Amino acid sequence: MPGAVREDDSSFKQNRTSGSNGYLLFRFARKPVIAVPDSSQKVKIAGLKCYRGNTVRRASFAWMTRLLTRFRVDRLLTQPVDSSLSSLLPFNFQDWLDTLRQALGTPSAEAVIVWPPQTDRGRIYIHLLDANARPLAFVKLALDALNDAYLRSEAQTIEKLKALQLTSFRIPSLMEIGKWNGHYYCVFEPIATDAKPVQSSWSSFPQDCVKEYAGQVRIIGLQQLTELKWWKNFWEVTPPESAFAQDVRMAQGHPIRVCRAHGDLGIMNMIHVDDQILIFDWEECCDAAPILTDELMFFLVLNQREFLSKPVVGLRKLHRRYLSGANAQRRCDVIMALAFIRASDKPVATKILDNWEHKNAQAQ
Repeated sequence: MPGAVREDDSSFKQNRTSGSNGYLLFRFARKPVIAVPDSSQKVKIAGLKCYRGNTVRRASFAWMTRLLTRFRVDRLLTQPVDSSLSSLLPFNFQDWLDTLRQALGTPSAEAVIVWPPQTDRGRIYIHLLDANARPLAFVKLALDALNDAYLRSEAQTIEKLKALQLTSFRIPSLMEIGKWNGHYYCVFEPIATDAKPVQSSWSSFPQDCVKEYAGQVRIIGLQQLTELKWWKNFWEVTPPESAFAQDVRMAQGHPIRVCRAHGDLGIMNMIHVDDQILIFDWEECCDAAPILTDELMFFLVLNQREFLSKPVVGLRKLHRRYLSGANAQRRCDVIMALAFIRASDKPVATKILDNWEHKNAQAQ
């Protein structure tokens, strides 16, 4: 059950039902990207569709892998690896997979392993497919303590949200949570194959959804603020003499309004399923985040490419939209939301806040 953590049993063994042929590993820039079962053509092609690439080069690589596989010349790009993946992972992947198959009652499930682009991400993703190459489940598996914390937080958040009986949006269904090799994994229902992406525009901001999961807005005092993890993280990554730090110290003298926030809200974490929005990746959810956190995060992510290359321009646009003519309370809400986002080490926030002294400059 999702509410309980299934501990691994290193003594567990069962007869291999599939995966005995091992995997075909695709690398990009010499780093592992995706491993697909070296089985049927249908499974290999379906498995490669699990990887799309987050840059133009990676997307082109993903397209090429699928094309070569269709023409059955994919071995030009691949490296055969055994089913334990012992050369790539710090545990026996086949043992983990067999245990999960038993837990889910899917003895013939095939696994597709995807590595994040960041080599130090500390996790892998696994897509489970049935014998007909249809999605069965999606798994996040932690490889370090930081990702353990993220996965535990996401599992707890999903249980809280499920209890709210949400009406304006959907959340992923958590099928299983367990530990293997000392680290956590979460098993989610797969995203429907007919799901549609969310339009990359401000009109996609899910205001009603944010209001529903935010819950009651409350005011916290300075003492409560200093006890919050994100507040401590903010001061660990922010020079105390910086221009933004000075504004934060001024803002904390006003009422600090907090509520629940997703923490990483953007179109990359939303999708349309059956005419309803599905919001996922709740790892950075916080029950005491500044009230404008998700709105500011959505704005920054929506304009991320421009703001990263031209941070002063991004700062001016943010200032015009949120701070120009703002009263003291509005200013406090904006500053605190930006502090929360900076605490989570978002590059776009870092770029903008490093140029904070230019916030009152005239827009070009």
